[in-house]
Amino acid sequence: TPPAEPPDERTMAFPSSYSPYSTPYTDTYNLHDSFYHGDYNDAPSLPVAELRGHDGPIHVVRFTADGKYCITGGNDRTVRLWNPTRIDPAYRPPRTTSTGNSAVSSQDYYRRQHQTKSLHDEPSKLPQHLPSALPMQTYTEGHMHPIHSITVNSTSNVLLSSSDKTLVATDLVTAQVKQKWWGHGGRIECVSCLGGSSSGTSGSGGGGGGSTSEEVYATSSYDATVRLWDSRSRSKDPLMILEEAKDAVTCVASGGEGDAQIVTSSVDGKIRTYDLRTAQLLTEDIRHPITSFSLGHDNTTIASSCLDGSIRLWDRSSQNNASRTKIFQRMRNVHKGGNYKLDCAFTSNDKYIFSGSECGAVVVYMVSSSNDGDGKARGTKLERHTGPTCSVATCPQSQRPWLALSASYDGSAVVWASQEEAEHCLEG
Repeated sequence: TPPAEPPDERTMAFPSSYSPYSTPYTDTYNLHDSFYHGDYNDAPSLPVAELRGHDGPIHVVRFTADGKYCITGGNDRTVRLWNPTRIDPAYRPPRTTSTGNSAVSSQDYYRRQHQTKSLHDEPSKLPQHLPSALPMQTYTEGHMHPIHSITVNSTSNVLLSSSDKTLVATDLVTAQVKQKWWGHGGRIECVSCLGGSSSGTSGSGGGGGGSTSEEVYATSSYDATVRLWDSRSRSKDPLMILEEAKDAVTCVASGGEGDAQIVTSSVDGKIRTYDLRTAQLLTEDIRHPITSFSLGHDNTTIASSCLDGSIRLWDRSSQNNASRTKIFQRMRNVHKGGNYKLDCAFTSNDKYIFSGSECGAVVVYMVSSSNDGDGKARGTKLERHTGPTCSVATCPQSQRPWLALSASYDGSAVVWASQEEAEHCLEG
């Protein structure tokens, strides 16, 4: 099979023909009845808050490594830090709400809405206005272009963001730029901290505990390379350049095994695992352009989101291609893909896959233990956004698999919680 033709750069990130304020794309998919009969009670499925503050499309949303906070990056060239489970006391709902009183507090308005709705109401009956999550910090220094990729290190004190071809490291507390690196020939698509947990892999967990190798950052780019950078050095030259990809490298993450593995995905249809200890390269050929991937929290399962509108899962526990399990589940038909780069993410209990969609929905798929590669995955569509929802993230905390985030080109970002936790997950 010849390598896939690379999609247009504007198409995968922010197509010039798309306006976030135009009439949204709609389709005929409906929520599955099982969603309202308890099958997804523990999955992130109800919108509980919004992240308000960006001016224009929001390209990326991620949790911090400890799962307590989240960050967003937008077309307005800013990165913002939030507490997604705390209501902003300064926010006031608009006068157009049913209360008709702009003086009502955000906490009181939310409580009134929640008391008057049932967790099993149809989407049209759910609250039309959500409380605003608490904004904590805004980072603007060093960003000359829209933000397309962000992450933090495992100690949550360094923010990494990409501004076109430049990697920017910022102190998360003081908001001061610490260092910059450049050298890519195309826009950076993904940034990651190697070693320890990385929230730059579509919200998935992965990697071992913190270590000195976490001072090494990885960037993947449209120039078909992955570059490794040493934050402890004053040199602007990369430590290593990985050039095996034949097309744009869309995602990079630590692959577990301590600090030894780096996993990448590419538009050439391959996921590559670099073992730095043994100097080996394992390549899995999906035969479809890959826009992102997510590692299960045990690092044995991987989910890849492809431009053909499918999410493919397989077991990667074996160390050689010949004995690795073939694709055992395809997730499709509920979410729409084909023109945009869409994130997918395992919940922290590896029970569900959270995915974006071009139709503006967020889709929750149930992960099956079946090895039937042609089996249809059960999925539920969640309606809230009006533009393509390209970025999602799930909370990495093992005790909070019910919490997730989504961001859309319509300029909105939503906090999702499970039906079991929605009533009491927000703090006033």
